[in-house]
Amino acid sequence: MFNASKIELEEYQNSNGLFPAAVNSKSELMNKCFWIRDNYYIYLAVRPKIKKKIISAFQDIVDYLDYLGKFKFKPTQDWMYIHPRYNKELKEISGPWAWVQNDCAGNLLEILSDARDKKRGRLIVDYLETIEYWRCPDFGFWEEGPKEVRSSSLAACIRGLEKYHKKIQKTKKPTKNFKELIEKGYESLEFLLPNETKTRLYDLALLSLIYPKQIISKDIKEKIIQNTNLFLEGLKGVKRYIGDVWDGKEKSLEKYKEMQWTMGLPWLYLCTKETEYLRRAIKIKQEFKTMPEGIIDNLPNSTPHLLWSEAMYGSAIKEFKKIQELKNPNQKL
Repeated sequence: MFNASKIELEEYQNSNGLFPAAVNSKSELMNKCFWIRDNYYIYLAVRPKIKKKIISAFQDIVDYLDYLGKFKFKPTQDWMYIHPRYNKELKEISGPWAWVQNDCAGNLLEILSDARDKKRGRLIVDYLETIEYWRCPDFGFWEEGPKEVRSSSLAACIRGLEKYHKKIQKTKKPTKNFKELIEKGYESLEFLLPNETKTRLYDLALLSLIYPKQIISKDIKEKIIQNTNLFLEGLKGVKRYIGDVWDGKEKSLEKYKEMQWTMGLPWLYLCTKETEYLRRAIKIKQEFKTMPEGIIDNLPNSTPHLLWSEAMYGSAIKEFKKIQELKNPNQKL
């Protein structure tokens, strides 16, 4: 019998403390590599025992980055920035890649702040100041060009800095320099919102400003949801952006269909608390047993079990149960 509350996730934690991007993907890269971003969202969905192992792995990564000298100088080339993905030994994966992803630094800082790790947290704070994150273009959530200043990356950095102040600095007011560091991020963000970049108006990554970052006004939140509904939402997921050609297979120069990412439905539920999104996510889970990376032509793409998507589903189920217990015990999915 199908159990909507069963999450296919925690058993895939590696001995290094992190989770690979996927299970049984046709791309071995997805099965063997570990992304900071993916593990940040997985961290939000798992039990405290599992969280502790992720924290420990993130601390090991920061120690390794410190050893490499990542925090000593201002980067002048892409490979000098904090990398988004690592191998089983928690070492950077060499070779060409969209290395500059500032959301990774913000996510690291947020988790380190939750762990009250002042030493490593301070390294990330100084790094964000050194790269001038508020005007530092990056490749963002989807690891694709063009390199631009992005709302989702700014939000991750701002949230990390605010968490550091709340959990570690613990002063009534931030010091002048620290306050300016946060304010510069908000100023850049205000210039871009409700868009992701100067050139991209609609993007699934913008949902991160609502969940889990929670740093925008009600009006901007409503605008982002409205744009997502109008331009990106599909029956079985949400497109990343208009004109996206990624489907996890081979790109075609002649024809493409924009893949619907399954994580978009539980993500929309977490942003709106509208149960229809969660019901549709449950139907996908029931049909395919796991949460695929995306659906194209009504079939999963080459990654049938994306753990980031599974984590988003798990967080949505957990949030629904919480609301059900506190506000509406009779509500059913």
